Amino acid sequence: MASEKVTALKERLYRDQVNGDVFFRAIVSDRLESGAYVLDLGCGKGGKETEFRSEAALVVGCDISQTISMNSSVSTVVRGDANMLPFRSASFDVVVMDYVIEHLESPTRCAQETFRVLKSGGYLCLRTPNLYHYVSLVSYMTPHWFHRLVANRVRGISGPIEADVIKTYYRANTRHSVELVFTQAGFVPEQILMVEREPSYLMFSRPAFLIGYCYERLVNRYECLEHFRSNIFAVMRKPVLNRETTV
Repeated sequence: MASEKVTALKERLYRDQVNGDVFFRAIVSDRLESGAYVLDLGCGKGGKETEFRSEAALVVGCDISQTISMNSSVSTVVRGDANMLPFRSASFDVVVMDYVIEHLESPTRCAQETFRVLKSGGYLCLRTPNLYHYVSLVSYMTPHWFHRLVANRVRGISGPIEADVIKTYYRANTRHSVELVFTQAGFVPEQILMVEREPSYLMFSRPAFLIGYCYERLVNRYECLEHFRSNIFAVMRKPVLNRETTV
């Protein structure tokens, strides 16, 4: 569990900065209209960062996990595989994927499916870890049993709010690979940002958090170091088509 001292240090150092959750949510909100149909793909148990019911006509949560039944952030839930989505083509105006791509064995197939279920001119908004960040590199080079052992501890999470630790593959987790996978599926990249925010994975000790703080300041100060920032935020758009075929 994060100590009170580390929590106070985080609040002091980052009180004037918008955190990553708020930033990502704003990116999605900018693409929403009041009548929008939204797919929260890989939604899991849900969370306030992807809660858009007040901004859209319908928000459908889709996940292969049974934990989807606990999600109260969406209008309705549908169990389904990201590689074979159980929806008709051209069903949604916006698809949201928040920390999902890194868990997929076949991101290429998922990209094709999200393209299919989006309406002409629709948006895909995603957030995923950058493989070249120290947290992702450690995760990539260590076995899943190690992730289960330490992931929640280093984030300062324990007890009844302990988060699930899902297996990761990192098969589309660089700026280049994200752009390549989704453009090959037919998307047009609208925005790809490399984002580093507060070092939440280092909340287990004050020295570790301070090291993470110095790293954050360094990679954010110099654009030549953007490829070492922690997250990739991407907005992809399905081109406007003259005719949409529904199957």
